[in-house]
Amino acid sequence: MPSITQIKEVMTKIAGYEDIGKHICFLGRSVPYIISGRESNRDHSDIDILVDEEYIPTIRDLLQLHNKYTEELDSLSYDMGDDYGLKVFIDDVYVEFEPMKIEDNQLIRKSFSPRRKIFGTETIPFDNIEDLIIPIEIDGISTYVETPEYIKVDKEKYKREKDLMDISFIDSLGIDEAKYERVKRNVTLSTEILSSYENTKQI
Repeated sequence: MPSITQIKEVMTKIAGYEDIGKHICFLGRSVPYIISGRESNRDHSDIDILVDEEYIPTIRDLLQLHNKYTEELDSLSYDMGDDYGLKVFIDDVYVEFEPMKIEDNQLIRKSFSPRRKIFGTETIPFDNIEDLIIPIEIDGISTYVETPEYIKVDKEKYKREKDLMDISFIDSLGIDEAKYERVKRNVTLSTEILSSYENTKQI
């Protein structure tokens, strides 16, 4: 599995190509380490990226242009009735591009699993979009990342050993407690992606 250094290199490569950074948001447990500039001292499995829904076709075209596209890892290769994104390998790192849109104070995120043969939608209400997503610079490249507060709330759902490690690390960095409480309240109203029967379908 890739190290945090490899993850950061791929994130920088993606965000820096043709101004993609302003259209995407990086998710997941690698984000606090990237933000803080600290090593995680463990491997990371992949990179999850939210992409403005209207920009997903451009991402797909760029990946095909650079021979990173795999048809079997594209949701459009299946009969889903909509675009649920695609997955690729970039420098041996598994990268997931997930369409998202923001409307009526809700972040709506689509995803699919070619391995599990399912796809679904997660709707996350928010008071302020900055509770979920914040702008940052990675090596001078402007992009967006999931907030540490949102990552902590998400990880508290599972409490696996690796999640507990990340929660402890986030706490050591310090968080905005008011933001954390708002996110926690709102996320309890949302439906977990790819796990809720009501929002998940079989390919």
